[in-house]
Amino acid sequence: MKIGLYYGVNALPSANLANEVGSGYSVGYFDSDRNFNKIHTISEEKISVMKDKTVYLGGDDLYYDTLPASSKGIIGAFHLQTDESFASDSEAVKAAAAAASKSGYCAFPAFVNGENVIRIGNFTSASEASEAASKISTLTGCGLSPVGMSKTCFTFTATKSTEVLYEFDNGCPLGIMPVSGGEKSVTWFKGYKYYGGFEYNRLSGNDITVINVLSLSDYVKGVIPYEMNPSWPIEALKAQALCAKSYALSVSGKHRSSGFDLCNTDDCQVYRGTSLATDASDEAVDGVNGLGVLYDGEPAQTFFHSSNGGSTEDAANVWGKDIPYLKAVPDSFEDLKSAAHGVWTKTITPAQVTTILRNKGCDVSSVVSLYVDKFTDAGNVYRLSVKDANGKVTCFEREKARTILNSTANGTYVYSMRFTVSSGAGPDFYAYDAPVSGQSKLYAIGKDKSVKLTSGIIADTPMITSSGIKKPEAGTRTADSFTISGRGWGHNVGLSQWGARGMAEQGWDYEKIIKYYYTGVTISDF
Repeated sequence: MKIGLYYGVNALPSANLANEVGSGYSVGYFDSDRNFNKIHTISEEKISVMKDKTVYLGGDDLYYDTLPASSKGIIGAFHLQTDESFASDSEAVKAAAAAASKSGYCAFPAFVNGENVIRIGNFTSASEASEAASKISTLTGCGLSPVGMSKTCFTFTATKSTEVLYEFDNGCPLGIMPVSGGEKSVTWFKGYKYYGGFEYNRLSGNDITVINVLSLSDYVKGVIPYEMNPSWPIEALKAQALCAKSYALSVSGKHRSSGFDLCNTDDCQVYRGTSLATDASDEAVDGVNGLGVLYDGEPAQTFFHSSNGGSTEDAANVWGKDIPYLKAVPDSFEDLKSAAHGVWTKTITPAQVTTILRNKGCDVSSVVSLYVDKFTDAGNVYRLSVKDANGKVTCFEREKARTILNSTANGTYVYSMRFTVSSGAGPDFYAYDAPVSGQSKLYAIGKDKSVKLTSGIIADTPMITSSGIKKPEAGTRTADSFTISGRGWGHNVGLSQWGARGMAEQGWDYEKIIKYYYTGVTISDF
């Protein structure tokens, strides 16, 4: 599997690796079959890889594109490359050492367009490199050409150092494998520990996309402790492991355009390597090794969520696509009192609803009413509607009914598809008075028996009048607030993690759990 760790706007100018288990790194590339092809070995246990641009080492031992306030040194982007190539990497290593001794400049091996060469010096400009070329050529006895600023080149240093160890510029992504020494390697990257190797890619010719390359089983071991509490019952963990594996295979290639299969966020599945893995979570993955959830012989899209509040939901009622094994099933196994956002409420004002909708491109005037006007057969929300002061009704269906009001700026979040909306305004009874100047007065009789003249008429609301119960003919009244009350957290499709926990605590095994939440699936060898 290829899992994107840093990519897009989060791509890195430099990426550091440190051995946790292992000693040094093999450098090369992954071929089209994802086999690693070794070219060079670096013995350093802490390395930094950066783009081929002038980089500064800051006083904080980090690398920067621009000169920091405090700097320990500079790595120039330009070098002098010898005209000679070498039959092997080992010969290039020896030649680099000899060139450094003769010239007094740093020299290092490089792999460029399929050839082993050596490069000498670190210069901040091509002109600076050219000026040094004749002097160095005389000392080394070889022809030299300025090179640098390649959009496909990667520069290696020992971390916290400006000494260049190696450069790789083969017109393809860079592959790095930790040297294991017989043990299963573990590598630190950005505060997390990872199995497997790494692929670095400069997709835009600038910053580095960082990809973790590892087996499916090791990938799942880095998903489980971040998607489910590893202290939960082993059968629930096994069910989660099966879901993680099957889902990964069913959507593999989702990020193909970025050079990897899946990302490490909840856009795919949360993946942070092996840092939080426990013996129990690893045991769960090993316990279902080789197995997967299949439907008609293909990996099932085993969607899962934290909790649902009483029932899962048909995929068709959430995403508009009928998937035969993603059907609604009742769920009485969740401990909603313990679950995060198992039971929740949120109060929001009409003005906030108006602002949120307008910010999301909805053409509404001031919102006066918010209500659920259609539930699914399973009791989850299918359609949420709003009415504005002009009487216009705007509807949001399926998943949009859950997400349309989510707003970080307003602090609102609708956690699941299972909720109700109640209005915080309005008296209990209403009465008409005689028309005055062509208009009707509307009086409200409150719970405390007070009588107040209201500002308008509530459309479609029954009124008690002297002539009996009738509906007003026009007008509307604005609510003071809306209270959204719900149960569960997630999209409600597929396995409930809290439900799986409850089932496991009642003695259900992973197979029974899986087959309860996914209709008509089999658990078979992949």
